[in-house]
Amino acid sequence: AGMVRDDALDAAVRWIAATSATQSLAVDIERAAVRIHDLVATVKKFTYMDNRAGPESVDVPTGLRDTVRVLASKAKTKGAAIAIDVALDLPRVRANGAELNQVWLNVIDNALDAIPEFGTVDIDVRAELDRVVVRIVDNGPGIPEDIQAHIFDAFFTTKPPGQGTGLGLDITRRLVRQYYGDLSVQSRPGRTEFRVSLVTEEAAEG
Repeated sequence: AGMVRDDALDAAVRWIAATSATQSLAVDIERAAVRIHDLVATVKKFTYMDNRAGPESVDVPTGLRDTVRVLASKAKTKGAAIAIDVALDLPRVRANGAELNQVWLNVIDNALDAIPEFGTVDIDVRAELDRVVVRIVDNGPGIPEDIQAHIFDAFFTTKPPGQGTGLGLDITRRLVRQYYGDLSVQSRPGRTEFRVSLVTEEAAEG
């Protein structure tokens, strides 16, 4: 105020305020652009947009991490914590990457639906003999024992009308078995584990 004339003070303050607002807006736009770029890159990786169709060499942990990024907004809305624990020197598998990511999406999305607010989803990835085994565990209420045998049946769903088609787990298991793998479940109150086992690339080629 001491550096400008009284009749120019109002204009000077307005100019400073406008400049600050413009700089702040530019920072917000830059952050949004970076976020959009990251989201597009994640979706491209998740869908294997640049890859040919058909079986290929797939790194399972990479697909799981991409899937968790895709579901990050849903997890954040629910206050959910998703943790991934991967064993060292994990072998690759032979599968279609985009289809395998659809498997992870269906199972992890179901886990997020099942858990309470601020619940947890733990993902454990290990090599067992000639297989890569992925365990996706949630701390939801569990699946009643009398319906566990039916959750992989086509059109069977425990979700309210209009919220589920009953095809997700049926399709998911079909995709896994297409590559000589399997999908199973164990559940009790407070702990539901979906187990996906996939043949390693070396065993598939042997």
